[in-house]
Amino acid sequence: MYEKEYVDDLENGNRTYGENITCVAISPDGSIVATFNPYGSYISITKLTTDDKAKIPFDINKFKKPSKILGWTLAVSDIINTKYDTCLVAISCVTDKDINPKEIEEGDLRKLYKLFQIFIKKQLSFWDSQLFLILLFILYYAIATFIVTFIPNFKSSYDKSNLFFYLFFIIIPICILFYYEYVRTRKILVTDTKQFRLSCTSGEGIIKLFKFSFNNANDDHDGNDNSMYHHVGGYGGVLTFLKHSKNSLKNYATLICMNCVKIQKINIKLNRNISTSKEGTYLLPENLFNKLESLGDSRRNWQYLLKSRFQEYLMVYTSNYQKINIEIYDVNNLQLVNVFHKHREEDRLIQNDNDPGVFAMSTDSRLFAYSYRDNIIAIYLMENGLEVVSKKFENIYKITFLEFIENDKKLFIIEEDKENNVKFHIWIISGCLNDYFSISKEDISLSDSNIPTPSRYDENYNILIKANGKVVFHNKENEDQFKVVHEIITKRTTFGEDDTVADEHEYKSYDLEPWNNSTKNVRGRFLNNDKRFFLIIGQNSIQLWKSKSINFVDVNNFKNFENSNLVYILISDKIKPETKTKSIEKHQKFVNGAMNIIKDFINRYPDNWKLMEVQHPLMAYLIYSRSFSLIKYILFGVNGQTTEKLHKPQNNYASYPYYNESELCDDLELKDICLNLKSANDLSLALKFCQDQDAVMLAYLLEYYSENSMTHIGWMINVTKILPELSELSNHDYYGNYMDLILYKPCFGEMKYNFPIKKFRALSVRQDTLEVYVPLTNLLSTNSSDLFLYYKMREDISPDTYYMVPLPNFTTYDAKIEGKSRKGIIHFLRKTLFPPGYKNLGDDNISPFLQIKKNEKVFFSIPAIEAAINSRWYQAMAYWIRPLSLYAIFLILFTTISQFRTVDLEQSITDTTGELLYTYTVTIDKTLNSLVQIGIGIFYYIGLYLLVNEFMQIRKYKIKYIRIFNLFDLSSIILGMIAFSLDYYIDETQISNETKDVLFTIVTLILWIEMLLWLRLFSVIAINIFIFGNILKKIIPFFTFMFILIIGFGNSIFFLLGDASRGNIDASLSTYILEDEDHVEYKLTGPIQDSPVDTIWNAILSMYYLSAINLNSYSDYLPLKLFAFVANVVIVLVLFNMIIALMNDIFKKAKNDGNLGLLMYRKVLIDDFERLDIPFNDLQLHDSPYICYLQDPNLMKKWMKKSQELRETKLYSWFKESVDKENITYDGVDITPWYELISSNENQDSISTPDHMTLWF
Repeated sequence: MYEKEYVDDLENGNRTYGENITCVAISPDGSIVATFNPYGSYISITKLTTDDKAKIPFDINKFKKPSKILGWTLAVSDIINTKYDTCLVAISCVTDKDINPKEIEEGDLRKLYKLFQIFIKKQLSFWDSQLFLILLFILYYAIATFIVTFIPNFKSSYDKSNLFFYLFFIIIPICILFYYEYVRTRKILVTDTKQFRLSCTSGEGIIKLFKFSFNNANDDHDGNDNSMYHHVGGYGGVLTFLKHSKNSLKNYATLICMNCVKIQKINIKLNRNISTSKEGTYLLPENLFNKLESLGDSRRNWQYLLKSRFQEYLMVYTSNYQKINIEIYDVNNLQLVNVFHKHREEDRLIQNDNDPGVFAMSTDSRLFAYSYRDNIIAIYLMENGLEVVSKKFENIYKITFLEFIENDKKLFIIEEDKENNVKFHIWIISGCLNDYFSISKEDISLSDSNIPTPSRYDENYNILIKANGKVVFHNKENEDQFKVVHEIITKRTTFGEDDTVADEHEYKSYDLEPWNNSTKNVRGRFLNNDKRFFLIIGQNSIQLWKSKSINFVDVNNFKNFENSNLVYILISDKIKPETKTKSIEKHQKFVNGAMNIIKDFINRYPDNWKLMEVQHPLMAYLIYSRSFSLIKYILFGVNGQTTEKLHKPQNNYASYPYYNESELCDDLELKDICLNLKSANDLSLALKFCQDQDAVMLAYLLEYYSENSMTHIGWMINVTKILPELSELSNHDYYGNYMDLILYKPCFGEMKYNFPIKKFRALSVRQDTLEVYVPLTNLLSTNSSDLFLYYKMREDISPDTYYMVPLPNFTTYDAKIEGKSRKGIIHFLRKTLFPPGYKNLGDDNISPFLQIKKNEKVFFSIPAIEAAINSRWYQAMAYWIRPLSLYAIFLILFTTISQFRTVDLEQSITDTTGELLYTYTVTIDKTLNSLVQIGIGIFYYIGLYLLVNEFMQIRKYKIKYIRIFNLFDLSSIILGMIAFSLDYYIDETQISNETKDVLFTIVTLILWIEMLLWLRLFSVIAINIFIFGNILKKIIPFFTFMFILIIGFGNSIFFLLGDASRGNIDASLSTYILEDEDHVEYKLTGPIQDSPVDTIWNAILSMYYLSAINLNSYSDYLPLKLFAFVANVVIVLVLFNMIIALMNDIFKKAKNDGNLGLLMYRKVLIDDFERLDIPFNDLQLHDSPYICYLQDPNLMKKWMKKSQELRETKLYSWFKESVDKENITYDGVDITPWYELISSNENQDSISTPDHMTLWF
């Protein structure tokens, strides 16, 4: 043996603990095991399926290793070439610099250069060829304006300063608004680049790769050592090969190397020699990096890293005094799998957080088991992060190892007791009652040399390995021997009867099996002669009855439900009913009896039910059988309060281990949706049954999920999927509208962010909208500009202010529908010069958020919906700013091309004395003709571009395109091009200049209105536009009333002064008396004032401007004075003050409606954008499964008020159940025929428990 005693001196490189321990590794599929000791002469490889053994020569003296080695790691791949049975082996040595962040130096110029390089890359990521084209258009206009303004001999019929007006008051304001909307962020996030800076430093460790074939005769290597291995310098850390699946490329493998700062993915290609290429370098999850940095000890960091990884999974452990958080990352796809929560036990509040605990993954990556090295194991569902069950083993002291075996039916447990002895246990996780067994080493054929000895430092991580449901024990005395444990036979207790049987009695079959109309008899007897229990062996059932009194008197005393309770029943699902039964009452009793058995089982063994429920689609059977009361009991218990959380949502029925599609279809009689059943789940199945009283099952599930979601977002994974279809359900007499009710559940505005991830990306932080952020849920590449998009939340920002949208993957979509990345000159011209087309996809392929077609303002007032819209707006706006810029240039050229025209200049020639010699005329059209022609070309190009864009929308949306704003967009572009063409190409002999001026004026106004509508892209402008529109809508009725009243007054005064004129009552002359210094008076008479009401139109305008007109000329006419007084009171005093008061009240309401209008507008643009086949690679959608926002009471007060009002209202409140022997009613409606329908054997072959669902008792 080469294993030596531990020496507590890391400086002694040749005798450290890390160098002298034997490393053991297993391939991801569990088929190959390799061992390695750095002071041995070979690497040993064993193929477990055939027990083939081989050795790879190794000489540490020829190994260029660093001077100070902390430890070694070993990894072996799956067979990557089945023809030659070829695999890869990798070894790595690590040093302090690889494993301890404090040992890494910072700050050289190379790191600063890389930081600057990525920063520039981020700034340029927004730019593409089309934006550069737009920039060229703007540059053209700036140059043309400069030439026209500053050429000395150029003279225009317009003021030259007009040209700068458009540059400063259109282009620059748009840039300012864009910066405010797109770039400016509220400073609640702070930068943290320390980990990135450390990642720029190369490590001191090295990796050596070896190629090996179990079929040496057919291998293509020549036996030379140099052709068998490959040296990779600058890398050192924990090694893992990714699983080689059927879809993986032949002769290719991916190696993961992880140190204390980063993860490196190395692609390996196996030809005659080994070639490697770096796929990418990624930063460790922030919490793991912070943990390693806080430990500060290289040896502890090394062990912590070893314990935190398993194959492609990386576990990150964080905790506080109340809760443990576990993040699981998939290194293969670089994404967060889920976050799991575990509450600390009261007696475990203070623990050593320097150990991440032990965990195991099921072979199908469906279940996750975790223990904090105590005697408690928690099992979670990977897909939703929810805890299935947490079991405390009283006879276990400390759990040190976990692994799923036997197709994930059992959990293999290794314990270290108080005396440091190793013990073995099995936990059967199928839900059976007799589920826990302690086993000896003989039960799994282990010798003392196979049993790992607990050590302070290795803790079994180098001699005990696992993969794909196999546990491999390394023989400490013989390195080439292993013991593989993948199946353990446990002895179960059989419950049966004694050989002696007392009296038996016969009963009519239809009395005890009402689903059979047979005249045959069934037999009954006491179980084990115990008169408390009566056993019935029927034609197709086994029943066990318990006396309601102490004992039965005799076999004749058994009267089934009259004096007994049904405590067990097993009905065969092979029943073939002979005729339709008429015994509905007996059916009902057996149904109730079976339900009582289930309820009693749940009450006694809730954890067993939980395990059974995640293995079998039990809820599907309950939904099909319309077991309302049982569903409610499982979800809400006796008192209607969710306590045990017996049911967990799962994405689809195909994820259940015991799922059989054809069998489930037959059992549920769902032939019409059998093809979709594989992807269906309990919630979608309940939605299929959402008719009349059956709709209560959907209400139960929705209420249950939404209530529990306040603790974990995973409860809502299926709610996300059905929301689009749920939104289409109209109001119903029975149950109203579930969509409207569920949106006011607390989770849609009060679900606090409870993930341990503290890095976010700001997506929308504008004023008057919810500030939206997304957490970092992927591993960041060190070469990606995303490093400058994710920042840490400031410490002074309270975590209680973060809230989450309760719908995971609400705005994400299938990656298969992304815009394709194409190359070539044709594609370059296509994406630069033409608008993008639309993807050929239906509504089912887009995100659930966009599939929802509700446009009611109530829907957009929900905080979670607003946050979802704002989260997608960031990228949508990055696209829409392009057509906005093009339209702005279109408008500028429309209004300024005509100003580039020159006029003839008259030049004078004089002599030296200044005397005029002669004059001549010079025309300088040629100077600017080329610029004008370029401008005209750009104008028509942009016009056609925008028209094609509109026509593509017409083709895509057809009749849905016909909206007032869409039609205005289309008409404004067409009118602009027509008016420009008429003005520039048609002379005055065909169309008069006056007609052109009128047309040009009207079109210019239309184009400016269209420009204002385009500016709705910016929230500051959009909200004010929607406020104006809302005020106009609400003020029109009052304006109608006011103008009718003004018309009445105008018409009246018209006739009043008309009568005065007929009566020779004329307006009096205006006279003025002046007195000079000699006191001589002069009388001046002014002209007679024209009548302000000489026509009906002037009379109406006079009443509108009543406070501004002068009626003093008619001051002698008393009726006019009285009329003017009344008109002033009504119009000036009353009406105008009413307008002011009304506007104040309307403005407050209109502002709220303006925010809703902004959200509705954004959703339309987001929908259109995400259907586009965007050729711009940098505009590919950034999908995050989770969306966070900062709560703003001012923006959420309406929702909060209504949510409080509905807080006690349950979705199923409309449903009231009562059952008696005479009839069955629901909400007062007699539905006995419906109960007969679900109970009769005409529609249900049996009320049975399928064979694969039989319980172990």
